[in-house]
Amino acid sequence: METTEASTCSAETLAANKAALTKMLSAPSCDVAGTRKLGLELERFVIDRDANRTVAYVDEPGVHELLSHWVRFFSPAEQVFIDGHLFGYAGTYEVEGERVGISISLEPGSQLEASVGPSEHVWVLLGALETFDAQFAELTRELGVRWELVPNGYNPIVSAPTEVPLIDKERYHLMDAYLSGTGRYARDMMRGTTSAQVSIDLACGHGGRETYQLAVALGPMLSFLCDNAPHWRGLSAADTPRMAHARIWEQVDPARCGIVPGTFDKDFGAATYVDWLCGVRPILFTDADGKTTSTGTATEADILSRRLLTKAELAHMISMVFPECRLKGFAELRTTDSLPPAQSAALAAFVKGLFYGPAVGDEVSALVLPGISVRDVRDAWSELKASGWDATVYGRPATELVDNLVTLSRKGLANDRDLALLEPLTSLWANRHVPRDLAE
Repeated sequence: METTEASTCSAETLAANKAALTKMLSAPSCDVAGTRKLGLELERFVIDRDANRTVAYVDEPGVHELLSHWVRFFSPAEQVFIDGHLFGYAGTYEVEGERVGISISLEPGSQLEASVGPSEHVWVLLGALETFDAQFAELTRELGVRWELVPNGYNPIVSAPTEVPLIDKERYHLMDAYLSGTGRYARDMMRGTTSAQVSIDLACGHGGRETYQLAVALGPMLSFLCDNAPHWRGLSAADTPRMAHARIWEQVDPARCGIVPGTFDKDFGAATYVDWLCGVRPILFTDADGKTTSTGTATEADILSRRLLTKAELAHMISMVFPECRLKGFAELRTTDSLPPAQSAALAAFVKGLFYGPAVGDEVSALVLPGISVRDVRDAWSELKASGWDATVYGRPATELVDNLVTLSRKGLANDRDLALLEPLTSLWANRHVPRDLAE
């Protein structure tokens, strides 16, 4: 069969876009790898304590007015407009002489997100979050409202996700319509959940594969240890199941969530991830001019075959999948609930000690990775949801595995100022508690 010119062009375009994506997602080469840094994203609900309601973007006053007052802390160039509406800022804060990035954005149900970093110091990330919170407190006082940033894995004051209005943004409307047909809890995910996500640099070269594999393997443990959803759809803390956030994500869309196939293969890498990406339907596409359109039944491969995409457009394609660990040129750990800033920093410090500690890398990998498979990780999720601290994970009692990981993280952070930040979580774990237990 002869290959037509159009199909050849399409194949060449697809190959070129896949190569560009693979390059974007790959670990650095060892000759350019520098100090490894972290990023931290913290989403929280904005709750009006006087009215006991979730504050929406369009309320009067609402989140849109809060954002409009935030402009005093940022330059005009740092404002982020989407569809003509102010939806956030992208600038920097100064923490003890270090300039650190801050991005303020909104999730579909008007959850307020602060993304800080990258920085090699977790105490800098915590300082940036504290600056953000101080600005929020100042602005809400001026607005004359008693709003609170509430860090819970699920909105604690709603009994159904439909009680929370969706932001009037084309991206979210298209996602809502599509995902509502792929999973029973898609609306819960978009409107009712918040998370704390740590992003870590990949080790150079083939070490990037092991970094990603370890992040996926630790996902179930991190989800359990940071379970902070004491309420789900109006249920009491006693009736809300463990790891509600994880249960919700299981019922969103199996095609774009969960574990990337082949994660634990010996030749896993960015190219494998891109091959998986190509088979997923992106739902929507936002072009270089900011126009968002539905992509219907087209897969990412179909979109990548049409023309060469810009870097921003390729980044959009990456953003339309939600695996437990997302590859973005770094590893984005996505399984943990929203936590108060001090506990979020403790999570970041814990991760830093395990992944960046020069003396513990091999020990952490030896504890978790040998012989591991996707099935083993899925079994870990099931065990922890069913049995909690009594679970057996990767052939060890969960309590033993946690204690070993804490010891290794402390060892990895030895002589590091970030070591002191571990306590808000490790003190809970030592007593066999997780954050949600504080609400019971």
